[in-house]
Amino acid sequence: MSQSTAPPRRLEMFSGDQSWLSGLSLSDVHLLTKSYFENFHPSCLILDENVFYSDILSKALQINFAKDYSTCTVLLVCAIGSIAAYYSGHEEWCSSHEHDVGTGFFNLANEMFRDLEGANWSSVECLLLMGVFYSAKIRVYDAWQVSHRACCVILILVPLQGTLGARECQLFWIAYLHESQILAEFDFPASGLGKLASSIPLPLMPGVGTDPHYAQYQFFFLALISMRKLLNRILFHLYSREQNSENSSHDSPSAEKPTAFLSATPSIIHELDRQLEEWRVCLPSGLEFSAYSEAQQMDDQNFTQIRPIHERLRGNLMARYFAAKSIIHRPFIYRVLHCEHGNMLSEEDQIGAQTAIGSAFRCTFYSGIFHEPLPLLLHPINTCRSLFALEVQISLLLHRETLNFVLPKDWKMAGKAREIITGLTTEMSPTVSRDWEILQLLS
Repeated sequence: MSQSTAPPRRLEMFSGDQSWLSGLSLSDVHLLTKSYFENFHPSCLILDENVFYSDILSKALQINFAKDYSTCTVLLVCAIGSIAAYYSGHEEWCSSHEHDVGTGFFNLANEMFRDLEGANWSSVECLLLMGVFYSAKIRVYDAWQVSHRACCVILILVPLQGTLGARECQLFWIAYLHESQILAEFDFPASGLGKLASSIPLPLMPGVGTDPHYAQYQFFFLALISMRKLLNRILFHLYSREQNSENSSHDSPSAEKPTAFLSATPSIIHELDRQLEEWRVCLPSGLEFSAYSEAQQMDDQNFTQIRPIHERLRGNLMARYFAAKSIIHRPFIYRVLHCEHGNMLSEEDQIGAQTAIGSAFRCTFYSGIFHEPLPLLLHPINTCRSLFALEVQISLLLHRETLNFVLPKDWKMAGKAREIITGLTTEMSPTVSRDWEILQLLS
């Protein structure tokens, strides 16, 4: 990623050093901060919006963006907001190339943060905001680094502080989820924050009189936490039973231990699937959706329609639901691929394999890959990796004509999803580029 602190085109008439920040008008700041809070904030409540506008932004303007946590926070919000503004038609917030949107703000904030970082909750907020920016840029290693640092700061603060307030608990769980999402796909060292999860209270439930939009955002966040815990159980009981529960929280199924795929008993699979359905049924009004068997038909006429934020939140939960269902039923894919004769498969194996592939496809669809630009998705690298896993399974099934029954009728839509992300991701992410090379070899 570019290390330039050059201003976006909107401010290019000003000098290339930090003084270009003085060219920001109040309307510019309003546009960028509003873009952040409308597009990124609902799915990741790092900041208190009221506190941001009344205290943080106000102070940054008063000190004319001098070195301070408030200035650093505002610059990071503007960096992330620039991404949303760019994809909303405000292309003047790009400096040169699409993948450089927001880098001027971000690099100024990063330079400032080097002198400010400490063992405090303001540093945690800044590090988590950096993680959101890197995630939007599909910079996996950088996103892991700042998330890991945020988790390590929290590991210092928790024993020192004793009892955490509601805001600190919120930041703990955001950091936990951010790290978990990265470690679910990549074998980076874990911070150990998960060891404290059982002793940290969950974020507060929205009370009576709470703003309905904020209440929905908070319910969404609570649903993500409970889904993460369920996914940990799924991976542990299906694939990592020989390991301790702390490690299994982030381990993926290993191809070197095929017995793990074959030894999962139907009772375990059915129980985990029951728990998944229980999670779905307990979702609050506005976030609920139908079970897999009732959601098989999708309206492809709305694929390119940008969704309002409440539909994006609901879609994210649907994507997590279908991802979990696909993982639960993945042992059936393994059994199907390793069965020499298709007529030897039981009906349960056939239905299970169809459920695994069908759910994986729906996970990709509901993540928003057909609706929003990739950088605006929640954890875009996970969407890319889910698509990669789906395409690998499709490719293997296509090698044997007798197994084509497993594929859903709209399986070719996976190729269209690949076309959507290929151009941008090949420039931004070596990981996604390498995945694409592997797929080409398989085909």
